Amino acid sequence: MIKIIRCIVHPAAAIALAVICATSAQAAIINTPVPTNAYITVGGLDWAWAMPVPSDGSGGFGVFIDLSVQGPLGWHVPSAAELALAPLAIQFLFPGANVPFNGIDPISGASFSATNPNYTGDGACAAPYFNNTFSHCDWQDGLGQPLGPWFGMAGAPSFADSLAVRNSVPEPASLLLLGLGLAGLALARWRRQAR
Repeated sequence: MIKIIRCIVHPAAAIALAVICATSAQAAIINTPVPTNAYITVGGLDWAWAMPVPSDGSGGFGVFIDLSVQGPLGWHVPSAAELALAPLAIQFLFPGANVPFNGIDPISGASFSATNPNYTGDGACAAPYFNNTFSHCDWQDGLGQPLGPWFGMAGAPSFADSLAVRNSVPEPASLLLLGLGLAGLALARWRRQAR
């Protein structure tokens, strides 16, 4: 005799399970620098929304932040002192960010899931540049969001989203202007000494 067991699943639970299953397939980590529209600069630091889970493999996810590509470019897991300066999640929303509003980044495949009313425009999500398991960021997580602050901060839940950080790199145009200014100073000094 075969017994048929009927299972009733709450619609919200079914949707959450579908999102997790759909976004946690193994993929290759993106082997290029994080584009400027996939991170923000706050307080002299570049901040990337790097993972929708804890970056140290905790919380039952077993996924670690992968710095094999981005680490040599200066990205790292933020220290406690850096996390004290962490931006609000809402600061990752700006016109022209890599993830179009309610869409998917055509280059990296990054997206935002589990939205709330604070999600009102293009957002910066760099998850595919820091792991090969998740390509999304959870909009309800992060500092100032309903489910708590970033991973590593006091009060963060076991499923908190993670950031990556690096010292802000000057734009090439700024470096060019600085170089020209230094060359001009050197030329003026050389002319004074030649007299």
